[in-house]
Order: sequence, then C-alpha cells, then structure tokens
Amino acid sequence: MRDDDEKLGGRFWLGIVGLSVGVVMAGALVAVLFGRLWYAWGLFGAFVVLSVVAMAFGYAFDRRERNRRNRLAA
Repeated sequence: MRDDDEKLGGRFWLGIVGLSVGVVMAGALVAVLFGRLWYAWGLFGAFVVLSVVAMAFGYAFDRRERNRRNRLAA
C-alpha cells in the first residue's frame, strides 16, 4: 500500500524553484547595485549607502511590527 502523505508534491517543488529564482534575482540586483555604488563613491561610500538603506528598512519594519503588536494588545 502506498503512503502518499510522505511524498513532496509538484506544488512544493514549484515553490522551491520559485524561491530559488527569487533569491538569485535579488542577489544579482544587490551585486549590481553595490558595483555601481562602488564605482561612483568607492568602497566606503557603497557600504554607507547600503547601510543607510538597510537601517531605513529595519526602522520601517520595526515601526510596523510595534503598531501591529499594539493593535493586538488593545
């Protein structure tokens, strides 16, 4: 008797392929962006710009998460 519950279906593998393609595209985008920033402002300037972008993303994420938690607690 076959046990189909233990097999990974096509939907799982399509999700893995989609996730892999997305990660590769995001990595390529970051590499191109970093290369252009390095060319324009040097290594230190590229790190500064990418750090500011990462901190802005983190700030926005933290504010949204704090607001979500406050709404759930109220």
